Amino acid sequence: MKDKSPYGLKKWLHFLKEHKFPVNAGHLANLKKHIAHPDATIENLQTKIKTEPLVAFALLNQANEITPNKRGEIKNPYHAGSMLGMSGIASSLAKLTPYKHAKDNPAHNAFLREIQTSYEAAGIANRWSADKNMANEEVFWLTFFRNTPRWLMWFFAYPTMDRLQKKLLCGESAAQAEVSVLGCRIDEITVHMCKHWNAPRAIIESFLNKHIPNTEELKTLARLSHTPDELPGFTEDKRLTILINSPLIFVYCANKLTQEAALHGWQGSTLHFYYRIIATVTHDYLGKAIQNAHLGSAEAATLYINTAKVPLACQLLSPTLYLTEQASKTPTNAPTSVFDKLKKQLTNPALKTKEKLNLAIKTIKLGIPNAQQAMLLKHEDNNITPIMQFGQNVSVIKSVMWNSSSPLFKKMIRKRSAIHCQGATLAELVNELPFRADNLIDQNGHLILASTQVSETETCIFWLTTSKEFTEKDYSDLKKVVMLISHSLKK
Repeated sequence: MKDKSPYGLKKWLHFLKEHKFPVNAGHLANLKKHIAHPDATIENLQTKIKTEPLVAFALLNQANEITPNKRGEIKNPYHAGSMLGMSGIASSLAKLTPYKHAKDNPAHNAFLREIQTSYEAAGIANRWSADKNMANEEVFWLTFFRNTPRWLMWFFAYPTMDRLQKKLLCGESAAQAEVSVLGCRIDEITVHMCKHWNAPRAIIESFLNKHIPNTEELKTLARLSHTPDELPGFTEDKRLTILINSPLIFVYCANKLTQEAALHGWQGSTLHFYYRIIATVTHDYLGKAIQNAHLGSAEAATLYINTAKVPLACQLLSPTLYLTEQASKTPTNAPTSVFDKLKKQLTNPALKTKEKLNLAIKTIKLGIPNAQQAMLLKHEDNNITPIMQFGQNVSVIKSVMWNSSSPLFKKMIRKRSAIHCQGATLAELVNELPFRADNLIDQNGHLILASTQVSETETCIFWLTTSKEFTEKDYSDLKKVVMLISHSLKK
């Protein structure tokens, strides 16, 4: 399929504004026939709206365009239909274009898959908000329509979106992958397009930090529920209190969770982060947030039945879903990564601890090319000693007083941890390192530290530096190495 996709925010907006909403030709013909009938009623349209969600979105936008009072904006397509009446509904059909669905067309299948994922997000948000007595129906539709531009990008620009998907599956962060492939973030496209379509203002607000907690605030909320057998505490931050009492927190978290689950299944590494946030918001046990997510996805599976995607709810029936050893999804003829090779090498019971750590630093050198220098430090009997390194100046390593007071190292020795810092964060962190350790760091570069216990009496600290920058993938790859070593040495 030839890719004619644009690059950059302005070109994407121009591209999407040129296209109408695609609707199955047969469904659109039935809808026009229904409207033209003299005895047609709006109530009978509800089934057709569920069958073709872009019909519902067109009605919603049309109603909000003619609503004189913007503070009383319409967020429910059924309410929108009743306000527009038959003549208004007929005029909104001008925004739709018919297409004939082809099962062998990957763009058509991806389009249906994205709609299904949005239904799952809406079902989960609906379940979560029920525990806080929010206006559930509004939460459902706001969550559902939040990804409408993404549906259209898959339909009209499948090759580009497929390339983006592959980057995400390889572990690249969404921000990095979207900018490299699209030239901008999908969230930026969504905000501008929703303004262009006159979509409900709340959909736009669900992307803005003014109405949604930023990354640090989300981490704060997640920390409040870290004890699974206790109810989360209340936050004393006034801004956070206001934000967690807004239905948009459910809209945001449900979409993020389902996007991760759609990529990696229910084993996705970030799912528990959003479960914890919701547990804090609803002031309920972590298990209840997880249970409601599963229940919401099961309910959503009945709303939009198609063959393009197996619903997330079906995965919950798998007997191997939460087993630690999952069957590999990598084709047998795919090249083995250095991390897979390390995992296989560590299964050798004859390897000693030093040999395993030597394999780890070799893997870092090959698998994390941005690491210009790396070092392994061993803590035993209250002594910290460098044991392996590459790229560093040995005389500088020897000049560092590794056993001098270091609040950061004390924390890392007590508990397995990892940290990636740069800029102002790195400048502050230098004060918590052993005396003269700053001589090993480029202040304009990046530093990654990670620690894990390697025996009952020993802890290993991984030290990676670069004068350039580490990506999120580099950080994730180091944690992968640390995890493999940790599991191996505890056998």
